[in-house]
Amino acid sequence: MAGSNTGRVIPREELSDFQRWQFSSLLETPVSPVREEAQPQSVPEEVLPEPVPDLPSPVEEAFSVLPESGLALPTAEEIEAIERQAQEEGYQTGLAAGRLAAESEVNRLRALLGDMEAACKDVETRIANDVLDLALMIARQMVREEVRADRTRVFPLIREAVAGLPAVKGPSRLLLNPEDLTAVNVLLAGELSGDYWRLAPDPTLPPGSCRIETPDSSVDLTMTARWRNLLRVLGRNRHDDLDWREEDAPFASGSHVDAD
Repeated sequence: MAGSNTGRVIPREELSDFQRWQFSSLLETPVSPVREEAQPQSVPEEVLPEPVPDLPSPVEEAFSVLPESGLALPTAEEIEAIERQAQEEGYQTGLAAGRLAAESEVNRLRALLGDMEAACKDVETRIANDVLDLALMIARQMVREEVRADRTRVFPLIREAVAGLPAVKGPSRLLLNPEDLTAVNVLLAGELSGDYWRLAPDPTLPPGSCRIETPDSSVDLTMTARWRNLLRVLGRNRHDDLDWREEDAPFASGSHVDAD
């Protein structure tokens, strides 16, 4: 078979030595063959990682920049001075922060005290007004009882009012509650001139009230007018429950009657 004459291919690694054949010219002397020895196959070397260079630590690097000579270390006195300075700076910083905190707290307390003071004043004002209202109610009832019990109480009021009037030069009238007029008629005889004054009973006036009418003026001395003037002075005139209610006082009602 054709294939049986084919020789086996010998690998290069199994060759010990060989002879290379060179083609030469026919006119030249034959050249002796050059023998070459087979070179063993080189084994690839293992590639190792490059070593990492040792880097200096931060401390060593910091010291490396210092000069090798002339380095002066601080003395114990200098270290103590540095410590004192650091303590003083810390103290001043803490003192400033403490002052700011204390000032803020003081301002807060002042605001709180101001609110408390305003609240106390408001309570005091309300209590004072309540006490004043109670006193006025009691006084109103006492005055009513007093003028009912003593009808001559109106006489000093009439004498003071007449004395404050300008000189009367025309007919004038003094209007009184009938019972009051009976009680002070004798007392008024010496105070008022009979030429100009005339005493007139008015059942619509409550006890202790009177009105004066002259050609030049008119004076309302009723209990209602005098009481409302008192409330206005005390700043309690807007409270209806404190007003003088004439209907509460027992007096006869009727039309106005003049008496000579």
